[in-house]
Amino acid sequence: MDAPVQKAISNIYFRYSIAIGITSHRLTNKKFQRSSIARVYALIVNILTLFLLPIVMWMAESTFSAKRKFPTLILITYNVRYGLTYLVIVYTILSRGFRDTVFKEMQPLIAALYREEQRYGLKLQRTSLQMLLYLKCFTVIWLCVTDSMFLFYARGEMNWLSFATYLFLTNAFNILHMTTMGYFLALWHMATGYSCVKQRLNEIITSNSRDLHELHHLWALHATLTKSVLKINKIYGPQMLATRFESFIYGVIQAYWGTFFAFGVDTPPVIWLIYGCTTYFLHALDFFLIDNICDLLENYQNSMGHSWSERRWRKETNAFVTYANSYRLKLWTCGLFEANRSFWFDMISNVLYYFIMLLQFHLATTK
Repeated sequence: MDAPVQKAISNIYFRYSIAIGITSHRLTNKKFQRSSIARVYALIVNILTLFLLPIVMWMAESTFSAKRKFPTLILITYNVRYGLTYLVIVYTILSRGFRDTVFKEMQPLIAALYREEQRYGLKLQRTSLQMLLYLKCFTVIWLCVTDSMFLFYARGEMNWLSFATYLFLTNAFNILHMTTMGYFLALWHMATGYSCVKQRLNEIITSNSRDLHELHHLWALHATLTKSVLKINKIYGPQMLATRFESFIYGVIQAYWGTFFAFGVDTPPVIWLIYGCTTYFLHALDFFLIDNICDLLENYQNSMGHSWSERRWRKETNAFVTYANSYRLKLWTCGLFEANRSFWFDMISNVLYYFIMLLQFHLATTK
């Protein structure tokens, strides 16, 4: 779980998260730490973001609307989208301390899993988890860069003020991408924990010896992982609900904008159409990866009893299967919906439905 690439991803995430003020913690030698300087810096960045972001967004909107004469509905949807984005950013900043409790929850688990890895040489065997992490990193980087490019296009004349505005908006809008990345990383580490625990449990159950102390220790670690996943999901629940709603509005409005700029004005070059479609697809994929890791966690936690039931039956095996079948993991967001791939497809279908409604309204108002 501590491969060089994964360690580099973690370092980049924490350094940039500290830079934009969504946390004051960093991961050093398997421990979450924060300094007084980092706490003060994060507080200053948060205050500046809260008070300067509305002004800077108003300046950006004025510059964007002055570039050409847009239909009224384009300007309305622009204000709705970025107004909602600001509200979610405000909530993200104000709830920073609440989300940081995740680090306290993860700290003992990371230490315990590291000890298991050192004792038995356990390694992350699931290539699918590694690829999932790399794909998530790619989508986050792409979205951060493309948002930056759009803001660069929307700026006015290039001077020190417009450049400072551009940098400020880029970092502020990236807050949402990095916050969901934090949720994904927390769940991803829990998934690697399940994988390593299952690897060690399978070694014990297939061996001839019966190390009951070790077996009970791993069962307890498995149960602790499940409780921690539920706590992490509960802590991030309101944040993910707000971010998911913002992503839903983005999907509807961005599809409408794409249709308008592709067919309603001078046809742009093909490369820009491909670029826009790719960005839209990766934005949808970004949330799919989050719902997918939730599905994987449920499968990893629930599948252990099924895999063991096919082994040679022992009293210890019977006890674990009973535990696994009676304590099934379900990840609900604020008790409203279960985060999984099925819900993601439902959200995409709703995006399509409201996009068609918005497009019909546009056609009706332009006649």
